Amino acid sequence: MNDDNHEHIGTFIDLFLDQVDAVLAVIARAVVQWQIFVFIFVLGISWLLSKGIRRWWQQRHKNSDDSKMVSSLKRQPLLIALYHLMMPVFALVFLYIAIWLFAQQGYPKGLLDELVKMVWLWLVYRYILTLLHARYGETARPYQNWILTPIFIALVIFQIFSILPGSIILVDVPILFGAVSVTGRRLLTALIVLYIFSVAAWVVEQIMDRSLPELLNTEPGVIESVSILTRYALLGLGILVSLGMLGINFTSIAIVAGGLSVGIGIGLQDYVANFVSGLVILFEQTIRPGDVVEVDGMVSKVEKISLRATIVRTRANEEYIIPNTNFTQQQVKNLTKSDRQVRIRIPFGVSSESDPEFVRQLTTEAGLQHPLVLADPPPLLFFHGFGESGLDFELLVSIGHPELMGRVKSDLYYTLWEVFTKNNIEIPNPQRDVNLGDGWEKLASNHSSSSTSVE
Repeated sequence: MNDDNHEHIGTFIDLFLDQVDAVLAVIARAVVQWQIFVFIFVLGISWLLSKGIRRWWQQRHKNSDDSKMVSSLKRQPLLIALYHLMMPVFALVFLYIAIWLFAQQGYPKGLLDELVKMVWLWLVYRYILTLLHARYGETARPYQNWILTPIFIALVIFQIFSILPGSIILVDVPILFGAVSVTGRRLLTALIVLYIFSVAAWVVEQIMDRSLPELLNTEPGVIESVSILTRYALLGLGILVSLGMLGINFTSIAIVAGGLSVGIGIGLQDYVANFVSGLVILFEQTIRPGDVVEVDGMVSKVEKISLRATIVRTRANEEYIIPNTNFTQQQVKNLTKSDRQVRIRIPFGVSSESDPEFVRQLTTEAGLQHPLVLADPPPLLFFHGFGESGLDFELLVSIGHPELMGRVKSDLYYTLWEVFTKNNIEIPNPQRDVNLGDGWEKLASNHSSSSTSVE
């Protein structure tokens, strides 16, 4: 089997070298070199013309009055679109002129005819991008990166292969990988199918995230769970279909997977645990995007839940990527699981001479002065007892924004300080009374004797 592999690989290398020799032989012809030179020259002239027109337009409107400047800004998207289309349009015009001149002189022009097709592809690609960006702006960028640009590159590659001599034979040469014989054409087709499934999975996820909230009227976490699982299901199906197109036996894959399961269980157990924890979180909805949670004493807002980790944002605008196992194996405080209303506890103390009823009136009214404090339920003041230095109280207020707990608590302490100062209510400092008992006289006599000895 190894000899067969070496034989097929050697055949492929020989054919590839023959392909390179054929391409070099074609390029060595003077008529081909002239056509390549004309194509490069046309691209350069088209680029210089488009750049020059744009600079001329900018200089023309640089010192114009305000009314003309406003109208120019309104036409800016159209001008940018036309600028992106200028270079391929100029290239097409000049190429057709060059083809006409070659025909008039009786020179071969086959390569220029093929290159014109590629420029037409370029123009259509730029035109579609212009329409997308004019309609959707920067939101069209993912569709450009995921769909349009890869399709354009693939079409250009196919066009190049159709021009090269002998390339069709090269892609049909079989290469043995163990017991599987794969040709370049079949491998390329499998990759295209896998890419189509990947793009379809991404598009379906985007559509579900946008349309399901209006159709189902359910929680965002449930919709995100369904969309993520649908995407992974389509990706898994694409992998299976691609492997099937390559002629891989799924029975052998199952045997190999069974043999690797022990190694996966040992080496990748953390990844598997996080993956399973992600599924549990998505299905049980213990935490959801938008929830405010407290993990390891850190209050933060859940931004995104994936199948491996969860992204949270703290009150300091810092993003943390936390493994999903932290949310399933540790105690996590969810401040917004069933209700966004939370209570803030504000302990404080006043002097023993203060009237507790007067203190309760002042503090509850002070709590309601804050715009984020809810009137229902109203602020409550608990009298915790007689402390060592005064009276101990605790003010409880309710807010509907858990992520702002620290700010509200700080604001209320400022307010209480102002209220106590205006109403002559003292905040006691810790005091300690030292009682020496009978040891006072002994301490005084020791001090006097030490003073006499020094004299």
